[in-house]
Formats: sequence, C-alpha cells, structure tokens
Amino acid sequence: MTRKFDYDYNYDPEGTSEVKQDPYTDEFVADEQPNHQDRPLNNVPQSEECHRARSRTRSPTPPKQIEPSPEYLSISLQPSTQISDCKIQRKLLILDLNGTLVLRSAHTRRNAYQLQGASRPLRAVHRRPYLLTFVDYLFDPRTREWLDTMVWSSAQPHSVDDMVNHCFEGRKGELAAIWARDTLGLSQAAYNRKTQTTKDLAKPWNALTHLNHSAKSTLLLDDSPLKAHLQPWNHLCIKEYVSDMRKHDLRVKDIESVQERQTQLQQQDEEEGSTKRKRSEKKEKKLAERVAQATANAVGNDGKPLEYDQTLLAIIGVLDAVKNEDNIAGWMRSGGLVDVDGLYSRSRSATPGPLRKRGRPSDEVDPPPSGDSSDASSSPPQPPPSSDVEQLEEETGIPLEDKAPPPRSLWFEHPDAFQYWIKRGRTALDELGIEIYHGISG
Repeated sequence: MTRKFDYDYNYDPEGTSEVKQDPYTDEFVADEQPNHQDRPLNNVPQSEECHRARSRTRSPTPPKQIEPSPEYLSISLQPSTQISDCKIQRKLLILDLNGTLVLRSAHTRRNAYQLQGASRPLRAVHRRPYLLTFVDYLFDPRTREWLDTMVWSSAQPHSVDDMVNHCFEGRKGELAAIWARDTLGLSQAAYNRKTQTTKDLAKPWNALTHLNHSAKSTLLLDDSPLKAHLQPWNHLCIKEYVSDMRKHDLRVKDIESVQERQTQLQQQDEEEGSTKRKRSEKKEKKLAERVAQATANAVGNDGKPLEYDQTLLAIIGVLDAVKNEDNIAGWMRSGGLVDVDGLYSRSRSATPGPLRKRGRPSDEVDPPPSGDSSDASSSPPQPPPSSDVEQLEEETGIPLEDKAPPPRSLWFEHPDAFQYWIKRGRTALDELGIEIYHGISG
C-alpha cells in the first residue's frame, strides 16, 4: 500500500520525503547527539551565560521581620538627654488618619440600582476635637523650625486624599509627605481586604533621607497597638476615636449651646430693662427649665462634668516635651510619658490608680515592677484578645501569642499623667498665641 504521509505527518503521496523512524514506536532510537540547531527557540540564540543563569535555583525569600532589630533595641536603651536648642535636632511626627485624627462613617450598602462595578462613595469624615488647633500648632512657623510632619495611613489613596483635605484644609502642601496603603508592601489580595498592617519606620527613614531622621527623632501617632511592633518605643498610641466618643462630643456641644443661649437672653433682658419685665419673666422661666435640664446632662455617671475629648491637646503637650530630647526611643522606653515631674514619687504604687486592660473594663492590671525601667507603663500596648490571635497571625505572619509583651496599661489610662499633658499642651498653645477651639460641628 502506498503511504500518503511521512512520519512527520506531512502529506506526501509521492513518497519523496526522507523517511525517518516513527518516534512513537518502540523501535525508535534517539540520536546520541541530537542537533538542536534545527529547531531554534523563537529563533533567538541562547548564550552560555543565559543558560547558566537559568539553571540556578531561586534564592529563598527572606523571612518577615517580626521583632525589633538589635540595633534599634540598642538605641532605645540609650538614655535621652536634654538639648538646649530644639533646632539642633529636628523631629519627625508621622500621623495616622482614621481613628487618630478623624472618624469615618460606616460604608453605605450597595443598592439594586447602583451600577455594577461602580466605586463606593466616599465616607463622611468627622474631625476629632481640637484638630484645627492641633494643625495650627503643627504648621506654626515656630513649630516648623524643629518639626517635620507627614501622613502615613493604611487607607487607600483616594480615601487618604479625602481625609487629608478634611484635616488640613488646603495646608497639605506643608506636609513633608503623604503616604497611603500602596506604601505598605502588601500583596494584591491583602491590599483589597481589611488586614492587619505594619508601619516599619525604617521605610520613611530610608525614603526621606534629606530629612535625616531616625529612632532618636521620630514619633508615630497611631491608634492601632500593633502597627509599630518593629519600633515600639517610637509609637505614641492613643485612644481610637470611635462613634461613641463622637456622640459624647456632640452631647457636650449641645450643652454648650444651651448655656450660650442662656447668656444671650440674659443680656437681652438687661438691655430691654423694666419696660418688658413681664416678658422677661416668661423667658426666664423657660430658660431656667432648659438650663436645669442641660445642667443635669452636663454631668457624667462618675459625677464629673462632661468635656470634649482632649487627646490632641495632650499630644501637643508631649511634643512640647520631646522637642528638647535627643533620643525619643530612649525617652519613651524609660517611662517619659508617665514619669512626669515626679508625679508618682509619692507613697502609693508607681502605677496610678486601678488600671484596666484595654477593651476589658472588668479586669484589673497589676502594676509593673518599679525597678525595671524597661517595663515602664509607657511600653507598647498589649496583644489583642486570644480569640483574635490566630487570625492576626495568619494575616501578618507574626506569632503574637509568643512574642507580644504581657498586658500593660496605656499612658492615657493614667489620669494624672494624661491631665498633666493636657495642661502642658494648653500652656504651649497659650505661649504661641494659638486659639484653643474644639471644632466640633454637626
């Protein structure tokens, strides 16, 4: 029978092509030295150097850093000394946004009429009390002589732009840098979902080399206890600004509005005189009822007058102190946040008052040993509850259960120390002639 195809499966009814062994038969024997030049790969010659490079095995990915480096720990153990002129060593303040300076409202639900694939609208942004005063302090020419300020948020860039506009009102050009989620080195999957992130301060130190900052000159202001586990002694952790605190501040504002109205009516009565005394008496009666109700609402469950959240005023006080320190990490680690002017040199325990774990008001925290400065109460915050540990370990690769320090109170839970920093912040603002304004609206 005449073959019509050769063994390369080319149509050849004449049988004129060279007959080769069928490579799919058992009798096929490969050439001892096959000529690969007959079939070049994409017609591109492969050099010997390229072949050697391709044959190398891929180097393993270095493990994630989960603990402070020995160099950093060495710096944090160095005691801080006072400097006479704060301009000698400039400081760097790194600001978080959501939960620290502002509160963002919850996401709105998508409805059936919203176009598929359309991005969600930006969330409403509410300022923390005294934010405008805080910004005036940061950008005051006398403050800028010794302080650089940047923003570093774990939110996505479009959200960061919106929050920055609400915080700084056209003054964002005075920031040294504005960093968003795309600077955290996240994978694509982690970038698009809510996950625990880490702010490695070595990144801004290496990126902003012209500013020449380090662990000795940097302060990270962030409400998340786990954000700065690589440089814990540069983390000034504050209480997260949440919706309940916002409601409290609005309640204080309503009380103030009633009191202001009372003052206005009293002034009107004095101007109207005795000719409208009868009308004034009616006003006074209604006003008295409103004032009585406002007075009752102006006192909290602990019997103390209600007031706005004063965290940012306390931060101004801390900044006023660290501007004359030559090692912020050393100052923080030695307990500088709570050991203020010998407040706790009295006969009571070194830890003021019954301290409580964050998020668990029913559990008391034992005071740390007074002889070990490394266990001062300004130490990094405690780990999350055990129910969240496994999830955070999976997302971050950080063995939180084994590596995190034992639970300790945070500096703002020390009433005397917190009030000290508020008072110092108010004094610093008075010296600069900056108006103290709560800025709460709504």
